Amino acid sequence: MSRFWLVLIVVITAIGLLGPSNLAYGQLGGLKKKVKEKVEDKVDQKTDEKIDEAVDKAAGDAPEEEEAKEEKTEESKEGEQKATATAGEAAPQDMTLYTKYDFVPGDKVIFFDDFSSDEVGEFPHRWNLDNGIFEVAKKGEDFVVLSSQSGLGTVRPKIAEGPLPPKYTVEFDFYIGSYDEFYQWYEFYWVGADGEDIAKFEYNVIGSTLLSIQAETKATKNLGEPYTNVGLHTIRIMATKNSIKIYYDNDRVANVPKTEDFAPVGFRLGANVSEEEYPVVFSSFRYAEGGKTLKDQLDADGKIITHGILFDSGSDKIKGESYKTLADIGQLLTENRALRLSIEGHTDSDGADDYNAKLSQGRANSVKTYLVETYKITSDRLETKGWGESKPIDNNNTPEGKANNRRVELVKL
Repeated sequence: MSRFWLVLIVVITAIGLLGPSNLAYGQLGGLKKKVKEKVEDKVDQKTDEKIDEAVDKAAGDAPEEEEAKEEKTEESKEGEQKATATAGEAAPQDMTLYTKYDFVPGDKVIFFDDFSSDEVGEFPHRWNLDNGIFEVAKKGEDFVVLSSQSGLGTVRPKIAEGPLPPKYTVEFDFYIGSYDEFYQWYEFYWVGADGEDIAKFEYNVIGSTLLSIQAETKATKNLGEPYTNVGLHTIRIMATKNSIKIYYDNDRVANVPKTEDFAPVGFRLGANVSEEEYPVVFSSFRYAEGGKTLKDQLDADGKIITHGILFDSGSDKIKGESYKTLADIGQLLTENRALRLSIEGHTDSDGADDYNAKLSQGRANSVKTYLVETYKITSDRLETKGWGESKPIDNNNTPEGKANNRRVELVKL
């Protein structure tokens, strides 16, 4: 017997027990409709719970942590955001972990996707499916993609195929869950003009990494904690026509100074799933073209535009990955003591105008504080300004445009 009819019988029986009833046929039809809608809602709720359970399992979230997060009210969250947006004095992350980290993101975003424009439960619409099962889900306020097929599945970003830029960077986030014996593999492929894979970087939840080019192993590394810890991690690739560097969080795991007969025209993202109930979880993906050095920008344009100074979401706290960019700026100021700069923060159009203005001002203040304290730059050489969303350099109608608009500029005074 179907669940719907079983529920309907139970409801009618319950009504009968409550007292005499002379339900008309039309009333019974309405009752049937309501019961059907209720059953469908329950099914949808169970489906959502299964998705949430899969995301939490894949991302390694404990139920206690989720309960603690829920206790924080929206009002308190808003208060915290306003406080950080105005202060500009949040202590940066520990930069000592990044002293050997030389990654600088490309300054012109070609493709960006955080999956926020997709419907939960659907395939991410800005990607092409090669094979496998890839579905959008939510983890807290963030959108993620679950890959749950048995074995290898791959997807390709919808970008025009052709020679890659002379300098480019790729960044993407993923979650490691508490899988014990289940070894999930995360994979990134370079694709040749014939559509075949010509290079691959792979990494798994126990910390093994491998880069191969033209089927020849170029670099391997075994990582321990904290790189195998449950939670969010990032892969970053910085490449030219002749070289490739790859970073797992703040650790460089591959450095190939010269590549030969290597001419990729695109990428694939892959997930090798050992058990369907333990899906692979990806988060945002960013592909950008590299450009001039900071000094060349300053000499040619009188200002530096950088996407390499990163902050926690909704905060003016500088992230550790900003180390190399800030070190380059500190070196410019140290070598040229006559140089004065206006540090200017910019956001995209998401959020209220006044909030974005305060947030960008706080971030500019944080950059100044870091340069003054770390490189002993006198404060009168640095000014700050938060422009919010008022001075875009790209449109705010696409994810790529928004990513380009989120930046810090350093303008020569």
